[in-house]
Amino acid sequence: ELDDVTGHIQEVENAWDIATYTEDLDHAQLALKKRPEDPDFIRVVPRQDRFIFNVESSGCMDAQEIVMGALRVLKKRLTYLALELDNLKGM
Repeated sequence: ELDDVTGHIQEVENAWDIATYTEDLDHAQLALKKRPEDPDFIRVVPRQDRFIFNVESSGCMDAQEIVMGALRVLKKRLTYLALELDNLKGM
């Protein structure tokens, strides 16, 4: 969630409840355990230097093509934003 005052990203109270990958992980672990009370064999720990995501394709493009294309678009948009910010500073 974006803090309106500082503009920084902050954790929301129900972050673990709304994160779908943790729900998927819970379902996968329960399916693979012999007994529900067995300890988890995978543990997800939040980190500031990593971002985990899934890429799904209809088959026309492979995941690497999708991610690289998205990164090219993001780079163009960030470059444009940086130029606009420089223009605003020059005013």
